[in-house]
Amino acid sequence: METNAVKYERARKRVSHIKAWYYHLIIYIVINVVFIIFNTGIIDGGSISGYIPWWSSLTMPICWGLGVLISGIYAFKGYKFDHFYKRWEERKIQEYLDKEEKEVQTFTKE
Repeated sequence: METNAVKYERARKRVSHIKAWYYHLIIYIVINVVFIIFNTGIIDGGSISGYIPWWSSLTMPICWGLGVLISGIYAFKGYKFDHFYKRWEERKIQEYLDKEEKEVQTFTKE
């Protein structure tokens, strides 16, 4: 049975993930608005942004947007992704332990 301290710590961690996601979203919006304004040529009259290919203005918002989306899924859908990472981490730890044990056994046999 879980204690209240464990439940509180888990809830606090989840709220901090959601809070971090909102900060991430706000920064994403602000920076991409400035980026889009610059790429449209409003700031410099098109003198610099005229040399930038049209497709390059889409790469940052799309790639960063995918990062925000994945971060949001992680923050709001719970820790289903965390379960995957913990399993992977446990497998890697066990792999290294087995490898180290095998090296010790071969060293002691010689």
